[in-house]
Amino acid sequence: MALVKITQERSKIRCIEKHKRTLAALGLRRINHFVVHEDTPQIRGMVHLVRYLVRMEPADAVTTAGGTAAPRPRKKAAPKKRKSAAGSDARSKARAASGARRRARGASGLNIKGKKRVPRS
Repeated sequence: MALVKITQERSKIRCIEKHKRTLAALGLRRINHFVVHEDTPQIRGMVHLVRYLVRMEPADAVTTAGGTAAPRPRKKAAPKKRKSAAGSDARSKARAASGARRRARGASGLNIKGKKRVPRS
């Protein structure tokens, strides 16, 4: 069966949800992204539904050779390392000290600057 190249030309941002799902079913992800499918009535119907967003043309040997393959899986981000509060970093020591000052003043009813706290109503 013949092959067709389907290229997304316009954004799907302000489209109907059904049309967004049709683009996803065709395999289109972004503007200027193209996919190669067999020319079947089902594919033609899907393209007809979103014809204002895509362009369809016959695929030649160059397009299919350099066409889109299966998308590569994304690499998982490495978990972030957390620093302990008692680390050697000067900032973490300062934070720990200021936290201790806050807790000590919290019992006396004073805020950090030494002023009396006023309860909010």
